Amino acid sequence: MTLPLETAFPSTHDLTSYSRLLSDVYDAEFSGKQAPAHPRDIIADSWARLRRRGIRPTRGPASAKQTGSESTAASATSELDSDAFLLTSLIRANLGHLSTLLRDDTAVLVVSDRHGRIVARSGGTQMLSRADELGFVEGAAWGENSIGTNAIGTALAARRPVQVHGAEHYSRSQHLWSCTAAPVRDPRNGRTLGTVDLSFEVADAHPMSLGLISLLAQAATQDLRERHHRDIAELRAASFSATRELDHPWAVVDEWGWVAASHGVDVSSRVPLPRDVQAGDTWTTPSGEVLVTGLDRGFLLGPARSSKRHADAPPETTLTLSATGTGALVELRTPTGSREVRIPSRQADILFLLAATPRGLTAPELSTRIYGTPEHDVTVRAEISRLRRHLGDVLVAAPYRFAPGITVAGPR
Repeated sequence: MTLPLETAFPSTHDLTSYSRLLSDVYDAEFSGKQAPAHPRDIIADSWARLRRRGIRPTRGPASAKQTGSESTAASATSELDSDAFLLTSLIRANLGHLSTLLRDDTAVLVVSDRHGRIVARSGGTQMLSRADELGFVEGAAWGENSIGTNAIGTALAARRPVQVHGAEHYSRSQHLWSCTAAPVRDPRNGRTLGTVDLSFEVADAHPMSLGLISLLAQAATQDLRERHHRDIAELRAASFSATRELDHPWAVVDEWGWVAASHGVDVSSRVPLPRDVQAGDTWTTPSGEVLVTGLDRGFLLGPARSSKRHADAPPETTLTLSATGTGALVELRTPTGSREVRIPSRQADILFLLAATPRGLTAPELSTRIYGTPEHDVTVRAEISRLRRHLGDVLVAAPYRFAPGITVAGPR
């Protein structure tokens, strides 16, 4: 009769026999024989996912190097991934008693980004050397698709803390390790920042590691939540001067839509902002058209029909573009005066392209025209934000185009 494995990690007294049982289960599962017990559900689900994807359990340490689509995605986002480095700083600030465990040279603490790519690790010389032999190094991809069932990749796939002990790992090369990882989510936007992982050799594994790592992940999340509360309070105070004379309904929100202050509108704690919203954008809601005005670290939302245009770009503004050797000279002329602003080449490219395309262009379309590929759309949006700081609200979005009341002229 085949019995299910216990769901709780055994005490250290039973660890040797438990590890031996896991090895027997693994050998039977991958040889087609009758297994003495069923794998735990989270492990069985992971093995099934990998089998469906055609990933072989014979993969060795070399597969930790970045290959395939998962590593391409990781390399594209992780080099300067601020989320991963934020997570690293939060974990280091909350190590507490784990520092002693690491100094004892019995464990390795690892932080990964949301793709499972290792961005930082800590431990004694001996354990770090053994981790090197496994390919458990900074820059290595440890998502399930790269290296099979393991604490980092499986925690990300299952979206919850997980302990993977010995032969529960999909690859035999990892059977001498016992690893525990927990994903950390940003409470401000719900996005997974990455994971924190604690890894031992099998003989040194401890039943408390799952609790320790879960608490460490929760402490990082709590730090972010408290930081967010402070940021909301600062945004509320900073928005006073921008809202005190408004005579229409409004709401002040941070970049994720969390409400810092409001007046005359029935809003919950969070407003679902359009994706990639920027100052000067408008969007239609059941209550009418909303205009987005930029604030320091947030936005002021108000009815578009009641809003005043930016003082730098009032109605009936003529915008004159003149190419220079390093970009362009922009003249903004109104019935009451004019001013000139010099802008760099990329921003000039955007204005010239939009001047030639009155219907407007999306960020990917602008990226294709400027860089030859749509993949630099984030860079395009950043340049447009800088343009708005220099010139005022001369552009609107969805797609990007010159705002109503702006007349574009060539060099005189």
